[in-house]
Amino acid sequence: MYRSIRTKSLTQPVLSLIAMNILIQNYAYPSVQFKSNSYPAIFADRKKTPIVIKDIVMLEGDGNYTYVYLINGKKILMSKTLKDFCDAFYQYDFARVRKSYLINLHFLKEVDLSVEPSVTMQTGQKIDISRRKKTDFQQQLRAFKQRQ
Repeated sequence: MYRSIRTKSLTQPVLSLIAMNILIQNYAYPSVQFKSNSYPAIFADRKKTPIVIKDIVMLEGDGNYTYVYLINGKKILMSKTLKDFCDAFYQYDFARVRKSYLINLHFLKEVDLSVEPSVTMQTGQKIDISRRKKTDFQQQLRAFKQRQ
């Protein structure tokens, strides 16, 4: 997997093409094979443990890290920014409701767009919607409901 090259009397490992592709795409593969079915998935840690995207309830950004909340109650820490996930997950019905939250619209329990807008997830977590994201969220929610 590693090859050594000599530059200025220092030996440094150079990743092969296969390893570089794995590092570049380690947070979002288009699909993974599970018992002959194809589901979109991401990989957690270096263990390459697949997480099926449809099992993700929400993502919470914390600086350069993101917490992934699953439907089974697990919370997984990943070393990618929330923005990286936003770009990849919009096609799977995820919506950004705050600077640090990305939610799966399939797991919405209740939406309150009154004076203090918020969403409640099926897991019971209540997340306030920011003023700046409110109109974008409403548009995404309408489009999601029309597709259903």
